[in-house]
Order: sequence, then C-alpha cells, then structure tokens
Amino acid sequence: MIAVLVSSLPMIVCGVLSVLIALSLWNDRNMAKIRLLFFMATATVLYTAHCMYFNHQTSMISLTDTFYCFCNPAVFPLYYLYIEELTEYRPNRFRQALCLLPSLLCFLSVGIIYLLMDGNDTALFIQQYLYSNEYAVLTGLAWWQSMAHIAVRIVFAIQVPLVLFGGFRRIAAYNSIVESNYSNIEGKRIVGVKTLLVLFAVTSLVAFVFNLIGRQRFVDGHELLSFPAVIFSLLLLLIGHVGLSQRFSVKDIETEVFQDTGPMAENEGGSELLERIRKMVNDEKLYLYPNLKVSDLAVRLHTNRNYIYHAINVEMGTSFSDYINGLRIDYATQLLEAQPELSINDVMTKAGFTSSSAFYRNFKKFKGITPTEKRAK
Repeated sequence: MIAVLVSSLPMIVCGVLSVLIALSLWNDRNMAKIRLLFFMATATVLYTAHCMYFNHQTSMISLTDTFYCFCNPAVFPLYYLYIEELTEYRPNRFRQALCLLPSLLCFLSVGIIYLLMDGNDTALFIQQYLYSNEYAVLTGLAWWQSMAHIAVRIVFAIQVPLVLFGGFRRIAAYNSIVESNYSNIEGKRIVGVKTLLVLFAVTSLVAFVFNLIGRQRFVDGHELLSFPAVIFSLLLLLIGHVGLSQRFSVKDIETEVFQDTGPMAENEGGSELLERIRKMVNDEKLYLYPNLKVSDLAVRLHTNRNYIYHAINVEMGTSFSDYINGLRIDYATQLLEAQPELSINDVMTKAGFTSSSAFYRNFKKFKGITPTEKRAK
C-alpha cells in the first residue's frame, strides 16, 4: 500500500494541478495558461506511466512505456512553450510545433517497434532491459527497442540545457521590458522570477539525474523511491502554484503600453529630451502616480515611447522603473525626516508605492537601509 502511494504521488499532484489550471481557464482564458495545462497534463501521463512501471503492471507496459517515451522528452519543451507564451508577442506556431517533433519521433519509433515485436520479444525486453538494464541477451527487435530507448534518453539530455538557456534568456528579456515601461512592476514581472528559474533548474537537474541512473534502481524499495517521488511532487506543486499566480504577460504590455503611445515625432536629441523628461517628472511630481508608464510620458511630451526609452535607458543608463522609484525613495526619505508623525505605511502611500514589499525592497536598494532603520537614525 505504501509503495503504491509513493509511486503514485507525483501523478496525483500533476492530476490535481491539471484540474485546477483547467478550472482557472473558465474565467481567464489565455494561451499561456493553456500551455501550462498541456505541460501539467503531459506530466500527469508521464507519472502515470511511472506508476504502472513501479507497480509491475507488465500487461500494460508496452502501452504506457510508449507514452512515457513521448512525455519524458516533451515536458521540458512544453514548459519552454509556456514561458514563450508569457514573454513573446507573436509566437511562431510552426516553430513551436517543431519543438515537439523529437518527442513525436521517439513516440512513433518506440510504438512501431512494440507493434512489430511478438510476445516473447516484448517479455524479454521488459524483463531484461526495463527492469534489469541488461543489453547482452537482447537480440532482434528487442535490441532495436533498447536502442530506441537510449535515443529517448539522449533527446532528453540534449533538450534540458537548451530549454534552460532559452527560458532564462526569455524571462530576463521580458522583465527588462517591464522595468523599462512601468514604474510599478509589482505583479507584472514573472512572479518570483528567481524562484521560478531555480525551480526550473532544480527540476531539470533532478529529472536528468533520475533519468541517467535509470528507473530500475528504484523498483524494489519504496524507501528509495520516496525521495525522488517527494522531490518531484514538491517541485511540480511549486511550479503549478507559480503558474496559477502569474496573471500578467507580454500581451498585457502590448495592450497597455505599445498601443497607448503619443504621436510619432521627429527624432529629438537624447540630452534635450532627457532634460524635458526630468523637468516634467520633477515639476509635476509625476513619480507620485503609482501606475505611471513610459507611454504616459510619451503622451504628455507629444513624442514617441521609443525616444523616451532611449533617453532614459541609454542616455541616463537606468531603467524607467529604477528612475521613477529612485525619485519616490528620495521623496519618502524627505517625508521620514520632515514628518516623523507619519507612519511608515502613510509614507509608502504618499511616495507612490502600492505595496510594502516594493517600498522596502526599493528603499533598501537605493538607501542601503530599511525605512524603519532610517527613521530610527
């Protein structure tokens, strides 16, 4: 009973998360959530195949193993497609389909060989290769099936670093766009970006090591199996939580910023425009507006968003969010010194911040101490 529970734990976690993600699509239908659902549903099938394997359901192995050989090299590309959907304005659907081509070829190769194998070949392959990792006694189609399974492992090993590199790069580029266009970046960046990247890397590492060691080493003891089962379950649970919490994507940036800019104008000199930006932001105290965007400045200055982006990011050498939040922190510091009767929360609100976490993080970033420590001094 314990062995069944341990072996089925990742399957149950993925299944529950798949249902929760599907329910979330009822009121918030977007392609990123659909991609996340595909990822979690594929992981559910993958761990269902694991469960059948570890519980010696040999009569079903040829079917479940075929699906396993698709899902195993497919889960990380599917997760990359989820990240791409969050961060790419116009994803190339044809290229996205090609990401799953290696997994499909693995599925077809393993499935066709199983269909061609007779009962004796299948039993020999399952017993000697899948459960004992022995090659010497395999002949004919059983040997070719072992080669197909090795190819599945190779495909998996190649995809993991590629997906990691692509995922890191896309998330970093997306967050840079957010910081360059919004003053208030809370809830707009990919939620818990560092946590997400670490989870992604740890999941990849654990999966790769588990795949390299081989499943057969975990068959005979639920104590040994419980370690990877719990690790995978926790990581998948956290990834599902991060995905369900992420409500902002590049599509929202396109709607709120890129379609909300001032009219096109002749290209202005960087220093001249930068001086106009500084004067307007300081004279009108625009930094106190909690949801100030680059496009708001573009409309007020009758210029294009790209010119403002160049003036701040290139000429000033900082992001829009850092520029505005730096001014907010300077204003908050003045309030702390001039009006000691104000609470920290009142100072935060008056300075244009909407969350205490953002206020404390930026205060520490620009002043080196927290607002509480500043007031104590």
